[in-house]
Amino acid sequence: MTRVATLAAAFVVTLAAVTGGAAVTGYVTADGAAPAPEIQNDHYQNPDLIANDTPGQATVEMDASVGSQTVLVDPGVEATGAGPALPISLIGLGGGGVADRDIRPLANALIENGHEVGVYVPDPDQRRRPAPPGADRPTQLGERLAEADAFVTFRTDYDPEQLDEIESFVDSGGRVVLATEPDAAYSQPGAAGLDATLDVATEPGYVYNMNENDLNYQRVYAEAAGDAPLTEGVDRAVLPSATPVDAPAGGTDVLRPTEGSELSTTRAATEAPLLVRNDDVVMVGDGDFLSPENAARADNDALIGNLADFLVTNDRTPPGAGGPTGPTQPPTNGTAG
Repeated sequence: MTRVATLAAAFVVTLAAVTGGAAVTGYVTADGAAPAPEIQNDHYQNPDLIANDTPGQATVEMDASVGSQTVLVDPGVEATGAGPALPISLIGLGGGGVADRDIRPLANALIENGHEVGVYVPDPDQRRRPAPPGADRPTQLGERLAEADAFVTFRTDYDPEQLDEIESFVDSGGRVVLATEPDAAYSQPGAAGLDATLDVATEPGYVYNMNENDLNYQRVYAEAAGDAPLTEGVDRAVLPSATPVDAPAGGTDVLRPTEGSELSTTRAATEAPLLVRNDDVVMVGDGDFLSPENAARADNDALIGNLADFLVTNDRTPPGAGGPTGPTQPPTNGTAG
């Protein structure tokens, strides 16, 4: 037998062995498709990691019985022109399509309980009006804060004048909820300035948990660090992408990640808080937990309701109380207001 014939015979024998073995072991079926192999990895079969496809309905309720308050929301959106026709659509209300910052559960709870929700979007085309001699004219943000009782912000990059206005707002009893993200310290260089103004801080990186989580390892569970109004009715909350936060100047830890959580920058276990309170300021290391789809996870709806109560139970005393607190409004129907 020649060398070519020998090689051809060996190929035929090998091919028969492969296809025959595949047929015997079940890798090739009658329809030509291979059956899915049985998963043997324990971490895929952990019942704590199975997604809950029926989380239920979010019920955001408020307990505070106070007069109507005005809550100003900065969704962290930069206007490119004259601004959107319906700014309130930027927080998921009053418009179609996908909102840039959907916080309908919080906004709806406030509105349904008689409070007003305003949206701040800086208008690059609006020039500051000249101030009278010896007086300072507030920024666009300062004008809006003068008419507000509470402030919710997802932005961290404020200029020095705005930081001074935010500080004055808190000093006068206004309440602030600051929601940050793991990449804020890198994408917005002014974050350190706002943190210092509000006496809060963040730690680089994100928290994850491979052992127990909601849908994926970055959606960590957080539990109450102690008894506090903000955690009433909250056994555990879900934060989709959280960074550690702190209130170093005598603040209070409110929520901490559950056991088994680790920090991305160190790969070490962490118990660093994910939500803290410093008097009239609350800082949370995530902003997406306020969205409708996340409000239905765990006890997020109870947490959102508690934050709404926190915002409206303020002791706001606007500068110059007893007189106008904001810019003069134009006359209505030809008569002076």
